Amino acid sequence: MKKSWRMLLAMLLVTAMMFSAGCGGSADTGGGADSGGEAGKAAEVSFSYWGGDFDKARMEKIYEEFKKVHPEIKVNLIQIPSDGYEQKQLATMAAGNPYDVVQLAESFYSYASKGTLEDLTPYLERDGIDTSDYYDAAIRAYSYQDKVMAMPMRMGTMILLYNKNLFDQHGLQYPSDEWTWDDFYAAAKTITDPKNSIFGLGGVGSWWASYQTWVYSYGGSLLSEDRTQFTLDSPEAKKAIQTIQDMIWKDNIAPQASQLLQGVDMWTSGKVGMIIDGPWHILSSQANIKDFDWDIAPVPKGAKEASPLFSNAFAIPKLSKNKEAAWEVVKFWTGETGQKILAAEHGEIPPLKSVAESDAYLNIGDNPPANFKSQLTSAQRAFAPQATVKWDEINRAADTYLGQIFNEQRSVDDALAEMKIEVDRLLEEAKQLEQ
Repeated sequence: MKKSWRMLLAMLLVTAMMFSAGCGGSADTGGGADSGGEAGKAAEVSFSYWGGDFDKARMEKIYEEFKKVHPEIKVNLIQIPSDGYEQKQLATMAAGNPYDVVQLAESFYSYASKGTLEDLTPYLERDGIDTSDYYDAAIRAYSYQDKVMAMPMRMGTMILLYNKNLFDQHGLQYPSDEWTWDDFYAAAKTITDPKNSIFGLGGVGSWWASYQTWVYSYGGSLLSEDRTQFTLDSPEAKKAIQTIQDMIWKDNIAPQASQLLQGVDMWTSGKVGMIIDGPWHILSSQANIKDFDWDIAPVPKGAKEASPLFSNAFAIPKLSKNKEAAWEVVKFWTGETGQKILAAEHGEIPPLKSVAESDAYLNIGDNPPANFKSQLTSAQRAFAPQATVKWDEINRAADTYLGQIFNEQRSVDDALAEMKIEVDRLLEEAKQLEQ
């Protein structure tokens, strides 16, 4: 997302609340005209989301099922490119004419903190929907001040994918749900053979979910629990980050930039024993790995069982003119029918546990991975990102300073000391914006 929308966020969201909810508009620019949805009559709901053709096909498939149950509600599915999605949402909110349902991810926190989203808790209670039926991390990721402000549609966590052939070659036991980082490190060192461009691990980057896999498992965190203090300089977090640097430069179990083979995917070509990344690698591996056997497991355990959560959810803007109809849409998409359609893709995890734990999701036929069910263990260990209104800026700072550490340009202590100064400033700005 571009930096400009973050800078304008507070002003535009506050301005939005000052506009009349009766402003007109078409589904292309925001919410449609009030068609009686609040009175229980026919309603028209504008539903904005991002994604590609795959996402569009899923959304349309769910809508076909929705029409069978709610023929009185017309849903205008509006696909918006990811680049510019937030700016579009802000513009419609500032005009007092938002879409009736909006898809959100980490930016959810910015909207919720400014009071522009409808509290869904009363709807859930009224309709007897128990949020404990959903994975806890997915609900917490979209709660603000103990109120559920959006319902999760799909979720993913970091997972461990491993090359069974390389493990067999060295007589190593396969990773399990009980694997520790010591187990991981020992196996990675055994597999590593830099002379032949073979490495135990595919690499670690400065993307938040990548480095925080280690940090949280080691007992550290990026921010304090209330998201007001920088804590990546704690002893636990420093140990995790030092471990990552050592994996690259001391023991070389992960490749340095100069050791990467140009134009070669190190994982699918069989050059690495393990990678730790998101579940999108499952479908990619099924399609592209032909020369070796592979499987998955949860990320190893440290002081804590932890795996970063990335997800998205559907919210209803407070200025929506068709809240009751919009709620029926959100409830259906994130309920059993919508979740089963998502489950059939066998990619991201359905947040509704009864669906995730059913054959609708777990039955992948004879395709690998054999341990696909370990996705559920990863979901149970998931933790939500510590998003703030300065989430993008904090991640850019992490990318800069952690990049310097992982490229061995700077020591852990020096880089984190400088990062703390920048993040502390951003957290103070966030505090001002939230007042």
